[in-house]
Amino acid sequence: MFSPNVNAGISTRNPRRRQRTGSDDSTSQRHRPKRLRRSGISAETFKPPSSKQVNGYIQHVDNPPLVNGHVHDSKFQRDASVDTASLAIRNRAPKKVEREKRGNKTDGSIELTKNDNYMVTQLPTTPERLQNNQKAERWQGEIAAHVGYAVAMNHSQATVWRYIQGVSPNESSQPFTIKLQHSASDVRGPIPFGLVVPTAAEPAFLLVTAASGHITYWESLSSAASIDPSRQKQQGTQGAVSGMMSGEIITRVTEAEPHGFLLTFNTGRVAHMTVSDPQGKPLIKVQFLRSSAAYAGGLFGSLKNVFSSSGWRRDVAAVKAGSSWQRGQRYAVVATTRGVFQVWDLNWNGSHSLVYEIDAKEDLVKALADGGDIPQGKDDPSFQVLDFAFLPGGSTGKELVKSIEKGDCKLLVLTVMSNVNFSRYALVGLNLAGGSFAVDVVHPISCFTSSIPAESNFRPQILVPEPAQTAYIVFETSVVLVSLVSVEDSPSSQLQMEAHTLPKPFQDTIDFRRNKSYRVVGCAAEPLERGQAYSSCVLMVLGFGIVRIAALPMKEGQSVRDRATITARTKIEQAVFYGSLQQDLLDFSGRPEIKFTKEEVEKAALEVSHSIMNSSSAYISAILPSMDQQLQRRSIALADLMKHLNKHHEPLDRVTRWKLLWNAEKMAAAGAAWRCYNTAIATKRDQDKNLITELVDMLHENYKSETKPECYETDAVRHWFINDIGRLQYIIPWAQHACEQLFKESVEDGVEHDEFTKARLLSEANDLQLSALETAFRFREVNAALYGLSNEAMPNGVLLAGYEDFEDVIWTSSVLIVPTVKKLVDLSREMAIVQAGNEDESMSKLVEKLEADNPRLVDICCRTYIEKFRWMKSQADEQLRADGRALQLEHFRVRTPLFTKLADLGLAQEGIVLADRYYDMDALVDLIDLGMEEEQQRLDQPGTPESDRDQAFQTIRHLQAQIKSYFAKFGARWANAYFAKHISDGKTMELFRDASSYKHHLTTFLRHPTYAKLGWINEVHSEHNYAAAADSLRVAQKKDSSLWGKKIELSMSKLATLAAQSKGQIKDDSAEDAIQKIHRSTAILTMQEKFYDYIRPILKGAIDVTAEIDLALEQCCRRYVKGKPTLRGTLAGNIKMLICREALDAEDLIDTLTLIDEDGLYPDEEGFADNRFLYALKIVKLSSFETGERARKNLHEMIIWRRCMIQDDWEAINRTELKDDTQVEVETGATALFKTLREGYRTDFFTTSALIPPPSVLGAGITLSSLRASTRYTEMADDKLDRLRKDLESEDVLLETYIEKGRLEMWWKGVVEAAQRSARDEKDQAGEERRRRRSLETGFWKGLETKDMEEQPVEFDGQGDVVMGD
Repeated sequence: MFSPNVNAGISTRNPRRRQRTGSDDSTSQRHRPKRLRRSGISAETFKPPSSKQVNGYIQHVDNPPLVNGHVHDSKFQRDASVDTASLAIRNRAPKKVEREKRGNKTDGSIELTKNDNYMVTQLPTTPERLQNNQKAERWQGEIAAHVGYAVAMNHSQATVWRYIQGVSPNESSQPFTIKLQHSASDVRGPIPFGLVVPTAAEPAFLLVTAASGHITYWESLSSAASIDPSRQKQQGTQGAVSGMMSGEIITRVTEAEPHGFLLTFNTGRVAHMTVSDPQGKPLIKVQFLRSSAAYAGGLFGSLKNVFSSSGWRRDVAAVKAGSSWQRGQRYAVVATTRGVFQVWDLNWNGSHSLVYEIDAKEDLVKALADGGDIPQGKDDPSFQVLDFAFLPGGSTGKELVKSIEKGDCKLLVLTVMSNVNFSRYALVGLNLAGGSFAVDVVHPISCFTSSIPAESNFRPQILVPEPAQTAYIVFETSVVLVSLVSVEDSPSSQLQMEAHTLPKPFQDTIDFRRNKSYRVVGCAAEPLERGQAYSSCVLMVLGFGIVRIAALPMKEGQSVRDRATITARTKIEQAVFYGSLQQDLLDFSGRPEIKFTKEEVEKAALEVSHSIMNSSSAYISAILPSMDQQLQRRSIALADLMKHLNKHHEPLDRVTRWKLLWNAEKMAAAGAAWRCYNTAIATKRDQDKNLITELVDMLHENYKSETKPECYETDAVRHWFINDIGRLQYIIPWAQHACEQLFKESVEDGVEHDEFTKARLLSEANDLQLSALETAFRFREVNAALYGLSNEAMPNGVLLAGYEDFEDVIWTSSVLIVPTVKKLVDLSREMAIVQAGNEDESMSKLVEKLEADNPRLVDICCRTYIEKFRWMKSQADEQLRADGRALQLEHFRVRTPLFTKLADLGLAQEGIVLADRYYDMDALVDLIDLGMEEEQQRLDQPGTPESDRDQAFQTIRHLQAQIKSYFAKFGARWANAYFAKHISDGKTMELFRDASSYKHHLTTFLRHPTYAKLGWINEVHSEHNYAAAADSLRVAQKKDSSLWGKKIELSMSKLATLAAQSKGQIKDDSAEDAIQKIHRSTAILTMQEKFYDYIRPILKGAIDVTAEIDLALEQCCRRYVKGKPTLRGTLAGNIKMLICREALDAEDLIDTLTLIDEDGLYPDEEGFADNRFLYALKIVKLSSFETGERARKNLHEMIIWRRCMIQDDWEAINRTELKDDTQVEVETGATALFKTLREGYRTDFFTTSALIPPPSVLGAGITLSSLRASTRYTEMADDKLDRLRKDLESEDVLLETYIEKGRLEMWWKGVVEAAQRSARDEKDQAGEERRRRRSLETGFWKGLETKDMEEQPVEFDGQGDVVMGD
């Protein structure tokens, strides 16, 4: 076994075979195949393709002499010296397989993915058993692409089938099943090799047993597939590999035409096998490849080489057969994993020789390092050659033949640098010539860095099909495509190369699904068909079938840079449109080596979404017989888009997710709208107009894409649904407008639509708006989680918050939708009300539909309103926010009538449901109250049937239960509306009567200041809370404008406070403080009553209140407020309130007291006119701002003193010439200043209040800032406040004049002293008088005690004297 005769051919012919009788008998007696027609040869056959550079270094031609070990001699322009006449007919070149164009889908192929660069399809011819095999069963595959056959092998049988359907009807599509007679007993051992061998007729079949080396060759597939084992054996030529060592197995069988093969062994040895002699007769001959150096040294040298592994043991990476440069002569290249390449010269007769051997490892590693493909790490990476492929050379004609004779060739080598941390693959161009080599180019593989699993039985292979512009690197579960076409030489490309910005050639990875057991068991490059500009390869995938990968040519106008760029959009589109196919071979989750930024993904996602929306995507069929099906496909694509983004990309920006959701909503809404349209046109009468048809025709050209009549586009509606769904927000509002426009046009044309047509058009408008908007809102709510928006609250599909991120309003509430939905609600309701009771059956059905649609329209109307004003209120623009608040108020204003008017259609319960949903308590109360009244009327109506009465009772009980439930559900919101409705309707007593079920809510409601007048009753009656009753009464008196009512409420508040004090509900200190406040408020009201009594005499003779007001204004507003319009207006308004017995607030009462003229009034006995300024000062002191607002108090005090000082002409008083003291004293004593001071000192008012001299009151209220300091004027408009300032400034000017010209400041001191003296004298006199009266009273009563006399009533006069009777 250690000394094999490797040079001896082994022929194991069937011994039972009949011997030939002559040299030609074997051919003459054998069945001759039908003579084949030669394919036509023209000048185009040998014409090279366009001169594109490959990698920028290697000039490729269209004469591929060395392509993946498969040679097609018919395409080579041979030298004239080559003897072709001696070729045996039997061994003519195999017939070129006629096949259908691979781009044609009529062969039943299934498109698995496609982009601008490549297309992957599943061929339909794989036998079902192999296609559906998901078991752990081991298979091995071989593909003979040049004849269109595939072989699947296991230990027991071989299945052979034609994977490309031919055009000849004689070609069978049924697979051949070949039972293996020499199968290995160990199913875990290597699987035999089966190859389809091309012949002039039916292909032959070669079977090689890997472990034993047994070989069987059948000259036809039908012979190999014979059911009879003995017949099968007889028809096959048997042979074996002699000299195999123990444990040595065949690892690869490589075809080396004609009828030659190269066997690779696990020991590193390579053998050349032929299956026919030069005359074409079956003969199996095997010889191991040995160089002449292996025989040097005689016997012992030979034995040394045998026992030494250095001579032959090696890890062979790949063995490929090159081109044949003459009949029976061929070169083969053997590459080891260590980078050693051997070029062998093989002859048909079995002889062979080593042409040369090179060790390219160092140069390859250096080239990889220079290309930056060796990452720096702790561990040195290991270098391996995995595979290689032949590239076409740059020579043609005789130069090509000479080059082949020398064994020169160009290789594209697949290498890997790897350690435990990484694997870096690369394609290296290696030029072998004359025993030397050169590295031409390096293509680092950046899109695939996965390590090869140790348990993998499939070695990576590189395929470079014609026209050698794309390389396919086939791994067990992945395929890498690398473009070999570089950028054209140009000044621009030179600059980019210098700047290191030149785009890298296109690379991409096609992965199989990781959760499946799919794996490649065979692959092959496909030959280039005539007229075909792109390359392709085929894979045999275990459990799936035959897969073709085709590299597509560049599109017209496409640059190399564009083609080289893998965009996020391309990857996303592939995942969306192919990721959900039933043929789930490919994995679209993406590789970690190909990454995109978040911005790129978001942009791509939106582009894909928009392309689906407008049907511009190449993956969407724009025209299908079923428009509904086309819309559904687009909706599914949008959903698949989001699923892919969620699963394989980082979370998108919130706005992007919303935009994607809006597109999906539009698609779903359009589908619903189409179904409504489809139903409408299916049932319409011939003469009827369809709304959507008219609507699309009416749409402005900016809102739709134009149809192309020249392309025979006649259906505008379908055209809109195909191309313009992105503009759905424009067609929805036009539904209502179209109805009005059609009604108007019919009137203008003199042919007015009948009521049925109007109702039908309105019904179709309802269908459009409802189907679109309801579907959109429902879709949004249901699919929020899919779009990553589950954390955003959106009840009924309307977002609660977060609108500030949206630049534009959401499409469902665009500027036109909101008002038009409201109009359509009204139009539909009015039509239903007007046509109610119509006896026409068709009209009656339409009315019922309009009625049923109205609540849904109202619901949609509310949603659009809410969404619109929420967006507006969230924007940064202040005007938009203000408009949003206005729109919100408009919504609140219009929605209640929309709900309540549903009762006019007999849909009160639907209105209640909507009011409940939108928390419209007013509408809810109105509808329930209306229902209660209607049912009560039924009960009160005489003659009501008992059944109706029972129904009425039942309805009332149901409504009462609803009322009760609303207190629990809505709480104060419902309670407030419910109680307010009863109070406004005069049903207050019902509230107190039924308060037991809602006592707490009623108490809370009535404690609101608005209802304080009722609240104190509830506090006393239900709560027995006298302190709260006192508070309610105090609040009520503040709201009460009636003077009499205020006094009553203050008095009752005092009583309630005392009661609360006695019950311990309030502390004594708090009670006293409350009572003091009541006394102060009562004192102010008493002053107003005195004021009224003061002016009442002038009102005598007036016939009514208006006349009284006119008289008072005429008498009181003449002098002081003349020329002061603001003050005059204030005084006039206050006098009206005074006469109407309305309570003035403290500040208005102060203005009235200090501004009124007393000249035209009757004198009063109590001296009210003399003391009115002091009363004003007392009001300031009694008012609440006495201690709360110092600036406000000071401003009023200064104004009161100023007006008091300017009441008299101090210039005239200051002119004292020719006046005696008495006259001067009389004049000063008659001034308002003196009277005020004297009364204040007399009553001791100024003991707690300071006097303000004239200079100190100057400037009070003459500036806006000083007025703004008082809270009374904080909210007053600037223009109005400025007018008031001017009036106050005129007062200040007059006072300044009196100070300057009337020497008021000097008079001030004298007047103060005189007033003090006068008050003191008056007090002394009054005290003396009181003493005298007490003395008289004491003496009188003592006299009565000593005398026994009858009691008589005693009266005293005004001087204190006793009145003794008549």
